[in-house]
Amino acid sequence: MSNRIASSNRAKTTNYQAPKKPPLTGVVIDVILNEDHERINDSDAEVFSGKDLSVIGSCLIRPLGDNVSAVEDLLVMKPYDSLSLDVPLIGETVQLITIGIRRYYRRIPDTGLNQGNAVENADLSLYPNTEPKSNKASDYKTSSSTGIPNSSGESERDTTLGEYFEPTQTNALLLYEGDKIIQSRYGQSIRFSGYNNEEKKISPTIIIRNRQNDKSLSELKPFDITDEDVNRDGSSIVLSSNKYQSLFQPGTIDDGGSSDFDTTPDNFLDYPSELDGDQIIINTDRIILSARAGEMIFYSKGNWGFISDGFMSIDNGEAGAYLNFNGEFTLNTNDNDMYFLGGSGKIYLNIESDSEPLIRGETLKGLLEELIDAINKQVYSTPAGPTSVGPINAPVFESIKAKLQTMLSTLNFTE
Repeated sequence: MSNRIASSNRAKTTNYQAPKKPPLTGVVIDVILNEDHERINDSDAEVFSGKDLSVIGSCLIRPLGDNVSAVEDLLVMKPYDSLSLDVPLIGETVQLITIGIRRYYRRIPDTGLNQGNAVENADLSLYPNTEPKSNKASDYKTSSSTGIPNSSGESERDTTLGEYFEPTQTNALLLYEGDKIIQSRYGQSIRFSGYNNEEKKISPTIIIRNRQNDKSLSELKPFDITDEDVNRDGSSIVLSSNKYQSLFQPGTIDDGGSSDFDTTPDNFLDYPSELDGDQIIINTDRIILSARAGEMIFYSKGNWGFISDGFMSIDNGEAGAYLNFNGEFTLNTNDNDMYFLGGSGKIYLNIESDSEPLIRGETLKGLLEELIDAINKQVYSTPAGPTSVGPINAPVFESIKAKLQTMLSTLNFTE
């Protein structure tokens, strides 16, 4: 019996687990955003030019439970991952992570994307001592855990979330099985998805969005979820495949789903009826592509075209252009004027030399009129004396002269 009891006691001792401590957290009192912050000191170190800017991104943090330290005595902590920095707001509760003798902060995910868990006057609400007394002597102290200097002096504890930050609504994205999503407090997002399609078939897709659209912001409540809208979101890049079918429409889409885009792709051969498969869609108000020092090259195995409601122009500098069409070439201006302006340069039509110049219509008409007038004024010398003026068939020549205007084109002109 005693052996059984001893064995039981050993098992209890072996299986005993000490209660886990909750993760250490703290409230952000201030954020070092730039080199003008008062907590960035001049540095004599050779690796720094004037100021030690390595502390940018660090925060002054009051650990929860510390209701006695003066603001100037609180530690300045660097971010846990400075290569993937997620800057908190003043009044935001963050997790504190200790590595060795140093302590770092990390933002805590929150369903409120824009404001997170931040609240105004957080330090004043949690620790209402209005004039905490510092227990440190010098004006500038160095934190033992980070090596970052702390300034002394009275600090204003009645704070907003930041100097210029204003809370706005941002709705979280709905999820599909297996998704990886990166979302910011401002409506930017990157979605890596495989099943965000109606058939729920594996279709790897990446959707990058820069701003949540105004329609969803006006219709949704703060904690509702939403989905990307390639037509209405600020700017979108969609890299999709397989069964993912984009609902992209050109132009600006109204609340009823109608577009203000007027031009239809009448001349585009085999315009796709559905936008699925491997493709990239970029949709925004303005796109600028610049090859600053080299070439810009476009390849298309299939048809390509430009479809626009506006005006098209090409300003090609001084290098000129060479167009090589191996098929029929048609220019159609739909009853509008067409200009080929070569200036003092020559225009060649189906010939590469100047051996066959074109005829000027008005000039030719004038010359023929002069010729007919001269014929009608002919006088011949004969043994019996000069003949009468003009041939007996002068009316025929006058009739021909009256018809000369018809040889001038009413649609085509030259110099």
